[in-house]
Amino acid sequence: MISSPAIIAIILAVFVALAFSGGFAVSNWRSASEIQRLNSSNAVLSAANEKCATDIQSVRGAMDALAAASAMRDKNAAVAMRRAAPVAAKHTNRAKKITALPPVALEYQCEVLTREQIEYVKSRRQNN
Repeated sequence: MISSPAIIAIILAVFVALAFSGGFAVSNWRSASEIQRLNSSNAVLSAANEKCATDIQSVRGAMDALAAASAMRDKNAAVAMRRAAPVAAKHTNRAKKITALPPVALEYQCEVLTREQIEYVKSRRQNN
């Protein structure tokens, strides 16, 4: 027969083997659970990253469109300024001439205002 210390050693060996394999099973279960959690997180982060990349491309396209529109407005403004320069110069010269006129005596102010209004209306009709 097998002696009692040998039986105890065999039983201990079986328990150690079961505990060791049980530890591996739990470890594998935890690792599988962690891998599943990480894959899920990776999927969420990948989707967010793709959306972010799409948003960045959209913003770049919008910024390019804004830059083109701004350049066009600047060009149109420069053309308008060149076209308006002669009219502005005429108005400036007229204002300088008016401010350089001597003061009018009180009894002639109505006649002078009437003459100035008539001249203004005539010049407006010529400009249109």
